[in-house]
This record gives sequence, C-alpha cells and structure tokens, in this order.
Amino acid sequence: MSFSAVMVVSAPAGALTIAQQKARAADLYNQIQRVGRQVQFLGQKYDLAHLKLAQITNTIINTKAIVAGIQGKVAADNAQLKSDALFAYVTNGSAAASNPLFSANASTVGSVNVYSQLAAGNIGSVIASLKTNRVQLTQERGLLAAERAQALAAATAAAAAYHQYLTLQANIEQARSQVEGQISAYYNAIAAAAQAASQRAVTTAVANPTPASGAAPPPSTLGEAAVAAAEHYLGVWYCWGGASPSCLDCSGLVMLAYQAVGVYLPHYSGAQFNDTIRVPLWDIQPGDLLFYGYGGDEHVAMYVGHGEMIEAPQTGYRVDITPVRLGWGFAGIGRVRA
Repeated sequence: MSFSAVMVVSAPAGALTIAQQKARAADLYNQIQRVGRQVQFLGQKYDLAHLKLAQITNTIINTKAIVAGIQGKVAADNAQLKSDALFAYVTNGSAAASNPLFSANASTVGSVNVYSQLAAGNIGSVIASLKTNRVQLTQERGLLAAERAQALAAATAAAAAYHQYLTLQANIEQARSQVEGQISAYYNAIAAAAQAASQRAVTTAVANPTPASGAAPPPSTLGEAAVAAAEHYLGVWYCWGGASPSCLDCSGLVMLAYQAVGVYLPHYSGAQFNDTIRVPLWDIQPGDLLFYGYGGDEHVAMYVGHGEMIEAPQTGYRVDITPVRLGWGFAGIGRVRA
C-alpha cells in the first residue's frame, strides 16, 4: 500500500451529513487496519535488520581478532625472513672458514648442500606464507567494510520506513477521532434539541390545559409523596431485576417508591402501564409515570415536575433526575390509582 492511498484530509465541521461522516469514519477505520498490518510487518523487518546488524557486529569483532592474528603472523614471518637472510649472509662470509659446513673439504660437501637446501626452503616457505597472509588480510578487511556498510544501510532504511508508517498511523487515528467527535456532537445536538422540545411540550401543555375527555383521577399529594420516596434512591446503581436500596431497575424504583406510600405496583413496566390510568400531557402531575416502548414494556420513569423525571436508566448508570423525553418510543402517561 502506498502512502498516497491513505491521504488524510480533514473536512470542515458541518460540511458532511451524518451518513457521510459515518462512512468516512468506517473508511478511516479500514485504513487504520491496513496501515496497522503494514506497521507490524515493517516493525518485524526493522527488528530483523537490527538483528542482522548485531550479528555482523559480532562477526566484525571476530574478524578483527583474525586480522590481528594475521598481522602478528606477518610480523613474525618478516622477522624470521630477516633473520634467515642475515644468517645466510653471515655464514657465507667471514664465518665460512670456521664453519665445517662451508669448508672446501670434499667430505663436507654433502653437509653444505643439505644446509643450503634447508635454508633456501625455509626462506621460500616464509615468503609464500607472507604473501598468503597478506592476501587474506586484504580480503578480510574488504569483507568487513562491505558487510558493515550493507547492514547499516539496511537497518537505516528499515527504521525510516517503520517510523514513516508510525507517523501515518498516528495521523489517521487523529482524523478518525475528529470524525467520531463530529458524529458525537451531532447526536448530542439532536438529544439536546429533543429534550428542549419535550420540556417545551410539557410546559405548553400544563400552561394551556384542554378539557379532559377521560376519567383521570384528580391530582393528589399521593404522587408528590411517591416522588419524595423515589428521590431517596438517587445515586443507586441500576441492575436488571433489582428492587432494593442497593440495586434496582426502572420498574423496581417505581414499585418501591409507591410501596413506601402504601400502593402496590407489579415489578414490570408493562404491567404498571396496564395498572395505571392514561392522562393527557397537559394534565401531567408529580408522581405520574412516563412509559416507553410498545405498551410501556421497555421503560418507565416518574414525573417530578418542572419538565423533569426521575428514572433508573440502564446498566452502568445510577438513579438520576433527567429532562422528560417525549420523542421516539414514548408510549404515554399513567396515573397511579390511590
């Protein structure tokens, strides 16, 4: 994958629809997956290059030891060669008369020949060894320089590619965070608008009542007492099926609140919906219940006044007072029979 294939371009806020933002976030996620795999591959390649460089460094150390040994041997051979040359010169000169090997006596000719052959052979051997060691020394030095240069170049290239992809990965991650932030802001704006609309609807309905067509019971202090009882559970954690001071769900909160004022309600929002009387929005009073889902079977909350309700929302949340929601899923308002 080329770098141009994952070019990151930030779009201005509000320039894209939510669907386009989601598609862009998904595309960035896929890019991150591809680049992540490339980063992993290049990281392994980078590690292998450094491992090879370390191995060659060890080889260099060993090669240096070999070179030092060869240099020592060359030095010894040179010294031996000089010694032999000097000895040959001396023994063939002034010392020849006193050396029986160089006397003119015919009986010593064989010994002279043997010495000459030995001396000449020794010098030739030393010269040959010297040439061989010098060649080997040159080869080792060349090998040392070539391998080190090659390993260093490979390690440098691997490091550059690895860090380049790390930077690319960070840029894409940042772009995805920006897109997800824009999506979150979009949903937060929708939620805020819905809450404001719900509060306006409640305020308008209460301020401009219309004649009731049903037989809803008149509001009483029973609902207010139930609200006070429910508020004792503020901050308690939600748990599905819970109905205790330490853990409760939405219908458990309503059940315990009304139980505290002497009214029994079943522990299920759908059953509570069936056990209450429908009242219009304009007539909502503290203690009335707001139901959500078909037949109120998904959620229930209690109206506390001023466009707010108390509820046990869902797992991970505590009992809290929130703005009334009248949007999607709202099933109606129910008033508890005294």
